Amino acid sequence: MKFLLELPALLKLARQSVSDPRGGARFMMGLNLPRGILLQFYLLQLVLSAMSKLVFFLLMPLPEGIDAPTDAVMSFTAFEGMVGLMIAFGAHRIGQLFGGKGTFDQALTLVIWAQFILLVLSVVQILVLLVLPPLSDIITMLALALFFWLMVNFVTELHGFTSPGLVFVGILFSLMGLAILLSILFSAMGLRFV
Repeated sequence: MKFLLELPALLKLARQSVSDPRGGARFMMGLNLPRGILLQFYLLQLVLSAMSKLVFFLLMPLPEGIDAPTDAVMSFTAFEGMVGLMIAFGAHRIGQLFGGKGTFDQALTLVIWAQFILLVLSVVQILVLLVLPPLSDIITMLALALFFWLMVNFVTELHGFTSPGLVFVGILFSLMGLAILLSILFSAMGLRFV
């Protein structure tokens, strides 16, 4: 398991997971990492993600209503952390409702792995932003497509499902439900994202 701390090995595995996401999911779940280790990796991934967002916001105009890059980074990282855990819980519980066999720890493993792969893409986006800024928006769209590609295949493998198409529909409905839930929650707390 030492390879989990070696960047070249992780990048190679990330590339393989993009081309064969179900194989990548099987490999990651097969590590059977304890929850304590998973949570440490989750927090580490959030810190690395926050650092990449800070660099991105220093290079790009800030979203309207946010005055400092650190405010934006804190807001987006907290949101990302909360949503990642909700996705892991939802992938686990909703999948089980439809006869899936995956555990929460396996779902969390796959969410962390998907977030790492997307983090690598965000670093690529920063490099592209420095060289060819107009291509940055294309990478954003690629990241969204990659997110769905990974999650559909990861959830299919997680629960032993046979129809990625039905999993895709299930993920879409689940994300819509999550968006509504978060909207209600933020409204109740007096928060809003412009």
